[in-house]
Amino acid sequence: MNWGHGIAIFFVCFVTFMLVLVVKAFQENIDLVTENYYQEELDYQTRIDKIKNNQLLIVPVEVTSEQGGINIQFPELGSPITGKIQVFRPSDAQFDLIRDVDPDIYYRQHISTSALPGGFYKIKISWEAEGMEYYTEESVNLY
Repeated sequence: MNWGHGIAIFFVCFVTFMLVLVVKAFQENIDLVTENYYQEELDYQTRIDKIKNNQLLIVPVEVTSEQGGINIQFPELGSPITGKIQVFRPSDAQFDLIRDVDPDIYYRQHISTSALPGGFYKIKISWEAEGMEYYTEESVNLY
């Protein structure tokens, strides 16, 4: 074995290593936070206004997690509450949930999470009552 064989073996190993890295990189699953990122960026000022409206509430929205579900307590504003609730898992988009806001007569709503794996989630609530729009975002850990 001479130095020419050593250089050839080195280059073959290097090219093999680079090909393995390229194959592994293409197999990696990369979930975006949202598919329509640019439109959400344009609408961000509207979200800021909704957050300010939420901060002006005397009684804020309360989000709690328990075994098998998430409980949401809305303030009693005296009018129907409408909107969307998104259970967002940053690490894996296949476990995201979107539900309509549909509180009971006590302004509570329960979302079952028994089908979701444990981990970190963000609860994003965009809701409307009495002609005002609100946005609430809370972080929870499901077990």
